Amino acid sequence: MDKSQIISAIALTTLLLMVLMAFLLFMLFWQRRKSNRYIKEKEIMTAMFNEQLLRSQLEIQEQSFNVISMEIHDNVGQTLSLLNVQLNIIDQQESLDRLLLADAKESVKKAMTDLRDIAKSLNSERIKLASLPDITAHESQRINQTGLVKVSVANSGDEQALQDGKKLIIFRMIQECLQNIIKHSAATMASVNFAYQPDFLEIQITDDGIGFNTDMPADGAGFGIGLKNIFKRATAINGNVHIDSQVNKGTTITIRTPYA
Repeated sequence: MDKSQIISAIALTTLLLMVLMAFLLFMLFWQRRKSNRYIKEKEIMTAMFNEQLLRSQLEIQEQSFNVISMEIHDNVGQTLSLLNVQLNIIDQQESLDRLLLADAKESVKKAMTDLRDIAKSLNSERIKLASLPDITAHESQRINQTGLVKVSVANSGDEQALQDGKKLIIFRMIQECLQNIIKHSAATMASVNFAYQPDFLEIQITDDGIGFNTDMPADGAGFGIGLKNIFKRATAINGNVHIDSQVNKGTTITIRTPYA
């Protein structure tokens, strides 16, 4: 091999090493950038989750106080008013009316039961300790007592555990759906069905109301504030929402989210 060939071989080897070095540096830079982008996206998702969690906590607390106020006025207040009348009648009688006394005792028991139920609803641990179907059933029972719409709850599959914050956000989404049904759908019947799939939880909220036009963007941008919040919260829990509605044929809202 003459001198020129040696020089050419050295130059070619040096060029290949430089190309390889440049490629490795590019891959390192690309991997670092990808890692930074992933960390940033994760931070954004965490911030969004925490924001929706706090908002859900405040909204549930506000709704609980509104419900408690109505229950004290409508249930406990009326029971105590009746008790007051019964005691006044007993006080005015010359002889003790044991039947009226028994009714007064029942009024006291009912007031105590109502107050215990109100105390339970104030306990934030209730949502943490109970399952989603259970706390939804409790919510449906409260709605059914109003007579505005009849709500039923069902679940299928093997129930999977959910992180407390995620469970609270999902529950708030269900509440939002039920409130929309009460306010806007003119429905008489509604149902909430939980389907525990192997990899994700699917929740279907269905009503027999007037329905509406769903020709909107997939992210819910064309919907009202209530439905927009549902889409935002679905994003925060790495889930998705699908709305199927027809005018005068009711509405079904499907929420899907992974367990983790």
